[in-house]
Amino acid sequence: MQLNKLSVLTKAPTVLEDPFAYILDCARGKRVLNVGAAGGVETYLPRNRDMWLHHLLSEVAAEITGIDIDADSVAYAAEYGVNLVLANCETCSLKQHFDVVVMSDVIEHLDGPVTAIANLGKHLVPGGCLVITTPNPTHISLVLRAWAGRNVKVYYDHVCEFLPEHFQAIGARARLELSEVAFFTQIDKRTAGNYLKSHVARILGRWAPRSNASLLIVLRKTGNA
Repeated sequence: MQLNKLSVLTKAPTVLEDPFAYILDCARGKRVLNVGAAGGVETYLPRNRDMWLHHLLSEVAAEITGIDIDADSVAYAAEYGVNLVLANCETCSLKQHFDVVVMSDVIEHLDGPVTAIANLGKHLVPGGCLVITTPNPTHISLVLRAWAGRNVKVYYDHVCEFLPEHFQAIGARARLELSEVAFFTQIDKRTAGNYLKSHVARILGRWAPRSNASLLIVLRKTGNA
């Protein structure tokens, strides 16, 4: 066994202005599985459907399946005519394969993220891709708070964080190849302070990609694995 062997990224990180546009472009005309599709559904239905990623995916994909582990949210979506499957991405067997699997801000909530990626990889066709977004642990605001000795803000149901190197290692275990690494900062319009801070973070992130708020990873299934 080799000790202290460092992981070196095979893909140079880039910066995205609009992650939703990137994800929708990946999904266009494809068979898509959206994992965690019911997240925030009570906010999006019935009046804010055009802000809901699952709805946007349904408009561009050739076929779409949404799964979620939250039975109440799945039932709520059904009340408004959106059929989602109650399933756990770590253990599900959907008896079909997809060109694209989307996990947008899901993986940080899971009990077994490595198990989930391996299981979802089994649902991909050869050449298919798994697109993951998640908060970035080297976000400039977290670094500054750490330097200032202040508490680092973490959502109560986030149980893990990832660097791109972690996804490269997980992908290798699951026989998935790292094909894209991108960082991004979405503009936070909730308050004037958040709006300003997110703009500053986006500007800094163009110079230092790893200082952005979020991370997008694409893992691709190669060959017949």
